[in-house]
Amino acid sequence: MYKILERRLEEVIAGVCVMIMCAMVFLHVVLRYVFNEPLSWSDEIAQYMMLWSVYLSVSWAVRERAHIRVMNFINLFPRTISLGLTIFSDLVWFAMGVFLTWQSVILEISFWENSYRSPALDIDQKWPYLCLIFGFGLMTFRLLQIYYRWWKFDEPILEPRNDGDKREREMTHV
Repeated sequence: MYKILERRLEEVIAGVCVMIMCAMVFLHVVLRYVFNEPLSWSDEIAQYMMLWSVYLSVSWAVRERAHIRVMNFINLFPRTISLGLTIFSDLVWFAMGVFLTWQSVILEISFWENSYRSPALDIDQKWPYLCLIFGFGLMTFRLLQIYYRWWKFDEPILEPRNDGDKREREMTHV
């Protein structure tokens, strides 16, 4: 069960959120333009599902090392310098993740102290905004997990280089 949660948690929740968001937007469009009876609450549900899917997808992308990075610049350097630059940038990213998680906790505490209700659904905003804590917290945890696996199981941090192309070019110029 742990393996399933570890490998699929963010994917499943983000996917369900996107499906609900699309269904709500579709329902709203059909009811508004076909039946001339718009719903006030479908937009709000779609917004919350969008927030949850985006913030959980951040963690998913960290786990898969799929965030946009300027690897062409990093690959210009020798492998050891590239590794050092990647570790440094991930350390800055980790610090930012800890900071954003902490700020999200502070925001969530303020929602618990001062109730703020949504206009259409009339739900307390402390529940939808938990996505910030989960998203940034899981992102930070996934960064730690990547380095734990690198240290413990020797899983690579950098993508493998295609050095064969470089060698082919050097051989044709000889």
